[in-house]
Amino acid sequence: LFSNKTWLAATKKSLQRNIKGVQNVYTQHSPYLAQTLDALLKGTLTETQYPHLGSEPPTAGAKRRAPVEVIVFMVGGVTYEESRYVSEMNTANPGVRVLLGGTTIHNSASFLEEVKRLPSAGGGAAPPAASRAARR
Repeated sequence: LFSNKTWLAATKKSLQRNIKGVQNVYTQHSPYLAQTLDALLKGTLTETQYPHLGSEPPTAGAKRRAPVEVIVFMVGGVTYEESRYVSEMNTANPGVRVLLGGTTIHNSASFLEEVKRLPSAGGGAAPPAASRAARR
């Protein structure tokens, strides 16, 4: 209102201020898997939601020890971002090894294809991609 800057100049300055010091603006988002693995390493995951195999359960008042090996398998697929996070976590924590697997590795095209296959609001499932292509 009281400055002589254009809207574009003000927006540009705001964006530059927000990304200052960021190595890659496309990797600022943290996947939900990151929160889950961080809680796992801190020993704060609940046993009822995240059952595990391995060490003995902690005694009353004692904190659960962090696992040494973790296997994460995601039905429906994983993203490159989740894979990057697991790789960074393995590098940052040499005493812990996290293995990530999934039914597929999604890119933007494969993810959008999966979203198209979700049941519609009408309750019926969307037809497979092959039958849609045959009807065209």
